[in-house]
Amino acid sequence: MQVNTVLLLRVTSMVDKVDHPQFFDPPYALKSIEARLQKDKDVAVHLLDCWIHPMDVSAMLAHAAGIRPDLIVISSSSFDAQVANNFVASVKKDKNAPLAIGIGQSHYLDRNVRDAQERGYDAILLGEPEQEFFKLFDWIRHGSRVEGVPPSSRGQDARDTPGDDWRQHYWQCYEEGKRFAVEDPDSLVFPTYTSAELESYRSIFPVRVPKRVVWGYLIATRGCPHGCVFCSEVMRVSIGRKMRSRSAANVADEMEHLERQGVNICSFQDDSFSADRRFVRSLSEELAARNSKMPWMARVRVDELDYDVLAMMKKAGCVMLGLGVESGSQRIIEQMQKQRNPKPWADLCRQVFRWTRQLGIGTNAYYVIGNPTETREEIEQTIRLAIELNSDTIQVHFYTPYPGSVAWERHKDIIAQHDPTQMFHYATPMFTLAAVSIEDLVKLRSQFYRRYIFRPGFGIPHMWKHAAFYWHNPDIFGSLLGIRKIFR
Repeated sequence: MQVNTVLLLRVTSMVDKVDHPQFFDPPYALKSIEARLQKDKDVAVHLLDCWIHPMDVSAMLAHAAGIRPDLIVISSSSFDAQVANNFVASVKKDKNAPLAIGIGQSHYLDRNVRDAQERGYDAILLGEPEQEFFKLFDWIRHGSRVEGVPPSSRGQDARDTPGDDWRQHYWQCYEEGKRFAVEDPDSLVFPTYTSAELESYRSIFPVRVPKRVVWGYLIATRGCPHGCVFCSEVMRVSIGRKMRSRSAANVADEMEHLERQGVNICSFQDDSFSADRRFVRSLSEELAARNSKMPWMARVRVDELDYDVLAMMKKAGCVMLGLGVESGSQRIIEQMQKQRNPKPWADLCRQVFRWTRQLGIGTNAYYVIGNPTETREEIEQTIRLAIELNSDTIQVHFYTPYPGSVAWERHKDIIAQHDPTQMFHYATPMFTLAAVSIEDLVKLRSQFYRRYIFRPGFGIPHMWKHAAFYWHNPDIFGSLLGIRKIFR
């Protein structure tokens, strides 16, 4: 089949448009696919990200009609599932409809291959599609069977023809729940961003950088070896527990690639940047050897850090870390299966936050309230620990069991009574698993933020450290002020 034009589309819904401040990061898989397609002179590629250019289904259809793609790759999250399905169903009404390939977390909700909307897709790739997509793409274009592909057990579909073996193969993979993984991350082509995209993908984290920031985003490692019960592929950028790290040189090369596009600060979006200690050391040494001046941040785990690792990261340009504290209750931490270190969780957190202050590394702490069986007193413990740790910023989520998590399996009878496409960890919970009502959870989150922000030890020191940053980035300061909308 001839494929001359490809549309890469990330859809959006209103479920995640909540009062809580947040930012939109790039569609990593789509940007990776775009970068490689751009190297093919025979293919015109277009990318539309409706997270930053909101469109409803009719507007997306009009946009696609103007491009007339031969193939559309549709990326959707769990809370965008219905929007994506409605778009595909509408596209497929045309007798000359383009091929529709589905990627993204929405397809983890319910792999119902008999569902008419799911069947509208020509193929769905679960997991990390960046490399597998091109095996599919080549198969579509050249019609040759990929070596080692087994015959389908799905049977002949009315739309299948002798040249459609790829459909049979990938539908079998989908039926079986096969997750594709990027096994050679160094082989991925570096994405390129327009100035408009860089302006749109602006993190809202205040950092100790006295200039207007232009954020760039990278994934340096894939996989996470831990087994937190609430963790789900829906909220991750990678799959599985197997760690797959890029070479330090390859990551440093991409940072320089981003810098040439105008980026002046990088954010590592890895599920757990600190999980591969050898990689952290290697990258720190590589950046130091290159005399890199690029500041960066990453998300790390408290129980994977020590002073020496933090000192290396600081020397290599680390200016901020996101740390999942989650709870001040040891019982809740153990229930989450969060901790491997035998030392009390709160003590580990105190130690790590003390080290970051000594080294001058900024911190953003993540907390979760509404955990199963959690009491009001345990939420109070979490608030007190947050105040004691005194991070530069905090984010307070509601406990949300997403598809693919242990929590989802444990509570699927309750979840079945609700629409999971409407669940979002910043939105008001649809149900409570805690020993606290939904109404009280909403009030407690508001109290959490109020008590944290409006205390003598926060406001003045925070502004002193970040005044120059806010002066150069007033839009971020304005975004953060949006937190007042959840004060009730």
